[in-house]
Amino acid sequence: MPGPFQHYVSYGSTDQATMRELATHFDGLVVPGTIAAFQADGTRGFVLTLSARAEPYVIDSRFPLFQNLLSQPKKSHYMLADLLGSPSLIRSDRAPAPSDFDDDLVERIAQRWIEFNVGFDDVKTKTFDKYASRLNETIFSDDRQKPAFIMPPYTIASAPGDGWFDVSERLWAASKAHASSVDTDVSLRRVLATSSATLWRQLAPRIDETQIVAWVSGLDELNQSSESDLLTYGLAISESSDRGQSVFALYGGFFSVLLGSYGLAGSSHGIGFGESRDWVELPSSGAPPARYYVPRLHRYVAVDLAEIIWSQFPDLIVCDCRECGENSPAALDYHALMKHSVLVRDREIREWGGLSADETIARLTADAQEFRESLSSLVAPERIVRRASELYGHLFMWARVISELPQR
Repeated sequence: MPGPFQHYVSYGSTDQATMRELATHFDGLVVPGTIAAFQADGTRGFVLTLSARAEPYVIDSRFPLFQNLLSQPKKSHYMLADLLGSPSLIRSDRAPAPSDFDDDLVERIAQRWIEFNVGFDDVKTKTFDKYASRLNETIFSDDRQKPAFIMPPYTIASAPGDGWFDVSERLWAASKAHASSVDTDVSLRRVLATSSATLWRQLAPRIDETQIVAWVSGLDELNQSSESDLLTYGLAISESSDRGQSVFALYGGFFSVLLGSYGLAGSSHGIGFGESRDWVELPSSGAPPARYYVPRLHRYVAVDLAEIIWSQFPDLIVCDCRECGENSPAALDYHALMKHSVLVRDREIREWGGLSADETIARLTADAQEFRESLSSLVAPERIVRRASELYGHLFMWARVISELPQR
């Protein structure tokens, strides 16, 4: 039987208040390397105070950033490249190629990233105390932790033999060698990142490690055109589990929670966003929009649309979490919307994790049918009715995918 599903959230400096309030509703933090490099002191202070409270964290290098043509690099991109001792990673003349990663560059990147992770718990007392005071409880600097594990830099493979999987292999090997030389007790975990579920499934058997982090770029759990990709991804996770590999998804939404029954060890997401990510969009950033996470749809919906549905069919939308209290979606401010989404994901993990395939399929199908029947009589302008009719099809799709996965 798989262990408890690990629910991580991606750290952002604007999310600090939410994370402090909801720390018992997720299992750990994924810290983007760009933020760790650009907002170094503040990130350390916040993350390490939580770690002293026994809340783990890992740092994601976001290294596929440097596979992009960075025509307008940000200061955080420069600082991450400098942290890796390789300012040449910022290229605006042409897209980088695997051949650019010679042995010296690979060794330097691996060494600097391992050293950064091992030394991440080195924080100024003044900074630690500043963030500790905001937790309203007594914690001690001596209890701060190193990362739960280290994810060495990795690259996105887009096709068999494109050279990028080989770059990842070399970065992994160099990272393992350097970690051994510094005698750290922090384990390393291999990231397998690909542009498609099919390629991830092909490459996963080539990895010997038993602990893997997965990223399939742009895997949209809600888009019905992604059905075959979701099935392939589910089969890949199930097959990895059969090989004795524990896989953690770097990005995932509710469908990843369902895959917990097929061997997925956990997943992470941003607060209000980030359930999937396309690697070619890594240079972009910004706060998530104000949206309402509908528990029975397991997806975000525009607040105005959720409010219209709630006014006529409240049972479809209502949530009794501590932020909602059965109030309408429009009653929640931005901060409450974000907290609500994390609370609901925590509940989804607890309520859906132990279901059989038949139970999962039955619940998804019943919810989809109720939305379809109710929204067919929604009284609203045609454009609103059309938007509402597009909200529930993914539930039928997920049910079909689950029905085709091997039963456990």
